[in-house]
Amino acid sequence: MTRRRPLRSAPLARKKHVGNIVLVYGADKSAAGPGETIIFTAWIINDSKVLLRNVCLIPGSFTNEGMESLDYTSKPHDWDLDIGTLSSGESAMLSFSYVVSASDHRHGGELVSAMGVAGMSRGRVIRDEHDAIVALKQ
Repeated sequence: MTRRRPLRSAPLARKKHVGNIVLVYGADKSAAGPGETIIFTAWIINDSKVLLRNVCLIPGSFTNEGMESLDYTSKPHDWDLDIGTLSSGESAMLSFSYVVSASDHRHGGELVSAMGVAGMSRGRVIRDEHDAIVALKQ
């Protein structure tokens, strides 16, 4: 009887000199009540030594505790989400705002805004994502 070796995967090797993109996303306050405006800001950073191409910010879900889909009060135009190229160490910033509604407050809990970023580096797609969470004041 021949003994079989267990199947093992090799460690994932990162392609040398592939760029790294970082998304820092947050809100200007940790808690808000009805009628208050929240400013969400996304910083997209080329944290590598190579040029990144086709960089774009990708808004994800934006919901309250009742899982209602929310719309930002103001947001960048669609063409502004297409950042294009970022040189090594270069960054871009985009902001979104939202006015907390009475409906949000009735549900209580939190507002959750998800954001992602993608780009190309040396023929590979690179991504990052982050959520901004704001508690609703009681």
